[in-house]
Amino acid sequence: MSEDMHLAVDDLEEEEAGIVIVEERDGPPRRRWVRYVMPVMVEVDPDTDQITRVVTLPEEIRDDRDDLGHFCVYDERFIRRHMDHDPVDQPELHAWNLAEPRWNEGVQVGGPDNWPSSSQWEEGFDLTEADDAYAEVNPYTDPK
Repeated sequence: MSEDMHLAVDDLEEEEAGIVIVEERDGPPRRRWVRYVMPVMVEVDPDTDQITRVVTLPEEIRDDRDDLGHFCVYDERFIRRHMDHDPVDQPELHAWNLAEPRWNEGVQVGGPDNWPSSSQWEEGFDLTEADDAYAEVNPYTDPK
């Protein structure tokens, strides 16, 4: 059993007794990470064997999925979660819906309008608490 789970059997009648798994939550809101894939075009000059240009294509962002087609959604500790992990609050489904890229105009140009400006995007995790947590996981591991 993982460190963030414990058994709780509280004041239940004998016929109602059973194992109840309660997930502990630390701190404020349950943040979620939704994983996307964005193509990158790399221009190569074969005469000089040099890479001459790198272009990101944010208008072609798409959901990242595992081999079974499931969306990749993680909790604040980068533990992959099923979309129906919490059938009451549905934080994974809510996060996925919020993060879905949307463009206000008919033509998709640049990053999604509902995301921060691409100038605010980070290129990989820097030396924050997320670094160590993300480095420890395989992004395509089975959801819990």
